[in-house]
Amino acid sequence: MAIPSECRMSDLSGVTRSLMGSLMVQLMVGERGLSRKTTLYRRNFIRLLDKALREYQEARQTILDQIGERNRPVEDMSKQGRYLYIIRFPDHVESCISAVRQLYKLLERIKSEKESPPIPRDLRKAVEKMRPLIVNIRDAIEHMEERIQKDEIAPGEPVMATVSEDGDAVLVSKYQIKFKDLAMVLEKMHEIAFYVLTIKKMDPTGLPGEIPA
Repeated sequence: MAIPSECRMSDLSGVTRSLMGSLMVQLMVGERGLSRKTTLYRRNFIRLLDKALREYQEARQTILDQIGERNRPVEDMSKQGRYLYIIRFPDHVESCISAVRQLYKLLERIKSEKESPPIPRDLRKAVEKMRPLIVNIRDAIEHMEERIQKDEIAPGEPVMATVSEDGDAVLVSKYQIKFKDLAMVLEKMHEIAFYVLTIKKMDPTGLPGEIPA
């Protein structure tokens, strides 16, 4: 596992718009004009996005903690030893990627429901171009034991999610996705989530209407 000397994961703490809070309000006042399937798909989408963002930030924090450990005074290390915070990176980033894979599936379900508003094309295109990378890495994570059993792992290939040697990507087996691309997907998924949460189905004028606050 590479030990990064700098953190090249974007800080997504700025994605602070509370979608869970907005969803809870709608659950209390009711979600008018939407089918039961649409409301359930949407609720799960918001929940999984919240999880993906949280796990991304936790993965990023393990890198920051490891960098802090690297910079700790030598005298402190001799007393307390060195701690490998980075060993927690795979747990968090794998959970993030698995949640994002589920978001893609839910996005298809939401789009198929006629009560759902049309999602802006630029948002759809931005996330769709990253789908193959997300799918490949998620499948490599989920089916790693099969790859090992079939001798499909080449020497030196990581069997768990790790930071690439350049420190700018997640690497599993022979697949990788740049941190900047993963961050972009999460940001765009957040925009999509806000859109489907605050916009209701097409009104008689042919324009999407906002759900009242």
